[in-house]
Parts: sequence; structure tokens; C-alpha cells
Amino acid sequence: GINAEYGKQWYQRRVREAVVSTQSTGTKPPFRYLHDIISEVTKATGFLDGLFDESEKLSAAIKDKDAKIAYLQKAIDAVGFVIGSPLSARPSKIIAGQEAEKTNDFLQYLGRCAAKGADAEVVKKVKKGEKPSKKSESSKDKSKEKKGKEEAGKGKSKERDSSKGRSKREQSSSKER
Repeated sequence: GINAEYGKQWYQRRVREAVVSTQSTGTKPPFRYLHDIISEVTKATGFLDGLFDESEKLSAAIKDKDAKIAYLQKAIDAVGFVIGSPLSARPSKIIAGQEAEKTNDFLQYLGRCAAKGADAEVVKKVKKGEKPSKKSESSKDKSKEKKGKEEAGKGKSKERDSSKGRSKREQSSSKER
């Protein structure tokens, strides 16, 4: 309804502001800012809902570097699952204030993924410790596609097997000469 639409508009503005902030200054946003964006995106869209423990829901409770890295890694992995490949953003570099451009990329992908809404399967995978790979988004579709190509390739390879690897077309054209 109206509240859901308002929430989506709000998070889109917020992510855009974060992206503009990192682009214009070339500096990293503080962890709390990233935490606030991720939290608000989750509230507004349901994306990443259930991913974080109660202790991770308050930015003030995440004080040490390892906890901050673990928090960001969960969000980065979830986004990677949705887009179908791992992100190049590294939480340790984000926390250290390096790779502002990759932080920006992460925020843009976060916005795109959040627009799709909640994904309980992604949350389950990340909580199990799974990592996104290049085949994660539609591995079933890709495996079907690959199988189809292999089957199509079998027919061609049978034609080539005859007469020392030449195709039937090549054989007939050499006989005509």
C-alpha cells in the first residue's frame, strides 16, 4: 500500500544519498552510517529480514572490528546471492576506509536487490555460511542450458567423427574438386 511505497521511496533516496556521498568525497562512510542504511532498507523492504542477530541490530552494540566485518560480510554475501555473483567489496577494506568505490558499488547493488523485496532463501544460505558463486542466481537454469548445449553438440561431434574428423559438408566439397 501507501506505506510500502513510501518506504521504498525513502530507502531509494537514502541509498542514493549514500552513493552520492561516497562518490563526491571519495571517502568511506562511517560504519554506523552503513549500518543505519542496511537497517532502514531491511525495515522498508524486508530485504535481509532475519539475517542479523538481535545483537547486530543496534550499531552501538557492534564495537570491535571483527563484529563490524562479520555484519558487513553477511550483507555483502546476501547481495551477491541475489545478483548471481560475489561482490568485490571486502568488509575489512570498507571498515579500514579503503575502497570507497567498491563500497559505493555495494550500496548500489543493495538498493537494486532491496527493490526485489525479501528473499528468505538468501537469508538461509548466508546464515548457513554459504558464499555466492558465479552460478548462484540461476544455477538450475544454467545447468539446463549447459545440458542442452552438450546434447546439441553431440550430434555435431558424430558428424565430425566420420572420415578423419571432417564434417560431411567438408567431405562432399573435397570430392567435387
